[in-house]
Amino acid sequence: MSRARSPVRGFTLIELSVVLSVMFTFLLMAIPSFAGLRQRAALRGAADATLSFWNEARFEAVKRNQLVKVGVRTSPDGSFCLGAATTTDEADATPCDCTAAAPASNACDIARYPSSQAEWNRVSLAGVSLGGTTSLASPKPVVIDPKRTMLTDPADSGAISLSAPPGQFAYKLNVRVDRLGHGLLCQSLNDTARLPDYGNRRCADS
Repeated sequence: MSRARSPVRGFTLIELSVVLSVMFTFLLMAIPSFAGLRQRAALRGAADATLSFWNEARFEAVKRNQLVKVGVRTSPDGSFCLGAATTTDEADATPCDCTAAAPASNACDIARYPSSQAEWNRVSLAGVSLGGTTSLASPKPVVIDPKRTMLTDPADSGAISLSAPPGQFAYKLNVRVDRLGHGLLCQSLNDTARLPDYGNRRCADS
């Protein structure tokens, strides 16, 4: 005695269209969140690298028992780098040449960052007030006293301001250095897009 076969039922074209439409809607909703996540991750990475660079320079000043100058060097195309070098002048106003690993003069004999601009992950330099700088075209370095790891000129305290890659939000983080040489990451007071990781840690760009 043969058993009747139950009909095999699949998705109808309408059901499949509805499912795809719902998935597509969720995808469109997720794209802005993912883009914002990538912006935040790139900015945090650049800010962490900048703060680590500063702390390394302070450590080297103590280790070598020498004055160490730390500065930012910019180019007309918007690229920038960080450099640290030993110096004998407490008022040294010339940043070392961090644009090359072995420049003809004024080499960064302590450290330079980055080795390639791609390491910034499209993060840009928004401003520099560290060193009493008022222009991005010619930022001045600060000098670290090896005895106390503080700035040789307290008036040079300030911040290096970084902007997130272009996208939905205009995030900005500051690497702020006080007169005692302490570095701190904080969100810019001028930033309208809040970074949840930093809570109430907000500070001025200058």
